[in-house]
Amino acid sequence: MNQQPKKQLITLVFLLFVTTAGFAQKEFFRSQQVFTKEQMSNFYSSVTIHDSLIIFSANDYRLYAYNKKDGSLKWSTETNYKSTIPVFVQDNIIYAAISKKEVHQAAQFNLANGKLIKELPFGPLATKPLIKNGMLYGTAIYNFGCILAYDFAKDTVAWSRFIAHGFSRQPYYLDKKILANTEGSNWVQLGYDGILLDTTCTTKPPMYVEEIPCVKVFTALTHDGLEIKGKMADDIFGKDFYELPDMIMTKDFTYVLNEDKLSIISKKIKIKHQVDLSSLAEELGDNRSNKLLKADDENAWVLCDNYLLQYNHKTKKLVHLTDLSAWQPQQVVFDEEHIWLISGKDGLLYGLSL
Repeated sequence: MNQQPKKQLITLVFLLFVTTAGFAQKEFFRSQQVFTKEQMSNFYSSVTIHDSLIIFSANDYRLYAYNKKDGSLKWSTETNYKSTIPVFVQDNIIYAAISKKEVHQAAQFNLANGKLIKELPFGPLATKPLIKNGMLYGTAIYNFGCILAYDFAKDTVAWSRFIAHGFSRQPYYLDKKILANTEGSNWVQLGYDGILLDTTCTTKPPMYVEEIPCVKVFTALTHDGLEIKGKMADDIFGKDFYELPDMIMTKDFTYVLNEDKLSIISKKIKIKHQVDLSSLAEELGDNRSNKLLKADDENAWVLCDNYLLQYNHKTKKLVHLTDLSAWQPQQVVFDEEHIWLISGKDGLLYGLSL
């Protein structure tokens, strides 16, 4: 799993300049928590940006909110929980996890001051939820892995559906239905009332979700809502995968990063371009830990171990290669001309100008 419960403490520091090979970075922010050896050995942390705040879920089982303009600490709060899944924010409420007496729950926190509003009657959220019409729809560690609907007014789970390890995959929230993963390339169709929409098909789901009679079989949807499946799915995603490779959708393209191969898919599931990232620069060897961070209709930004690369698929050229070895980044988020990263070296949060 990608989480761990407990606790500890904090302080903060600001300012410092560092230059590394490849591209010059100006380090303008560094948090200065004090992590124990045990906390660092169980390395689970995450960062998210919301408006003027940087929200850091740190290895000391606390949430920290920093003002991204001046680096000041707005608040911190203990959760006894840490995770690689970033917190979710909507309507001035933070949705994060909390742990009490080894019981792990999703919870609401006040964005303004970090105070706990209330615990929710289900486990930690595993994917970004959808909130509409007084309901929260999401996947959570609840009854061994479910998609569920939570009714805010009644403070209760209105319905839930067991989907096993599929709970770690982001559902597709469409206008009139939800497509939720039930592991691999199996997807179940649900209405927003939780009722199954397909019960008379010939394609049966894996035996561990026996209460679901039918599934649709495809690997993923594109930006224009088409199913990637069959030979094309094998080419883009590989034949064997446990977790779906990184994907980002823009208005005109779907980007898929499968190990070293970046695929750019245009309309009607046409593969516009594929590139082997390891061929772009000698610093980028094979079998790296690659993460697709950001994309627009021309560029993709990928974290390749300690290197941040920007690739333009229209010119088919490497635009920038930035060496981040000094920080050993574990998680990176973009904020206009800045990046915020969590360092694998010391577990701290850094802000860098590129």
